[in-house]
Amino acid sequence: MNSGEKAAMRNYFESLPVYSEFFDEAIDAVISAMDSTIRAEKGRVLNELGAKNRDFWFLKDGYLKEMYRSPYAKEDGLFNMIPPSSIFVNEDTLFANQRPLHYFTAYTSVEILRLSEENYSRLLREYPIINLLYISGTAEIQKSRRARLNMLRMNKTPERIEWVQQQRRELFQIMDRITLAQYIGVSRASLYRAFEKNNKYQY
Repeated sequence: MNSGEKAAMRNYFESLPVYSEFFDEAIDAVISAMDSTIRAEKGRVLNELGAKNRDFWFLKDGYLKEMYRSPYAKEDGLFNMIPPSSIFVNEDTLFANQRPLHYFTAYTSVEILRLSEENYSRLLREYPIINLLYISGTAEIQKSRRARLNMLRMNKTPERIEWVQQQRRELFQIMDRITLAQYIGVSRASLYRAFEKNNKYQY
């Protein structure tokens, strides 16, 4: 890892709600154990994060779309938008030990750092406190998911658009309209009608 990557990871860990100087030794060990980098351009499906993958990942730069393969729909659905400075895993394989229904595509150009499952397990034995860092990081992702689920309960498309504008401003500024429609759970036609009726939704 170069100095910029190390700094990005340290900034991330220090931003977590549980962080204190007590974690520094474990954080240094995690940063030292990161063993590869993936760079991908916009639109690429990240096969490295797919079937049988049980590693841990840190999104340093860019945005990922986590897509869901539905057995009942013609098109895959948007499950989550992963912003920069996030840790994430392939939950299907790591926790459910099943063929993944989720996969990742680069929504923008991305840079991702990898911590192998083997290294994570080794570090966890040496520094059990690492688990608190991981739980804290994933709690932030789950918090974001729950907030989005609450938004999806809103009855009207304009209410959902305004929620993204106010609560996810950074996402609103980078999402194209197709992705925005997926994110707020409406048809493209419904989204376009809302934009036509109200100029304040414009980018």
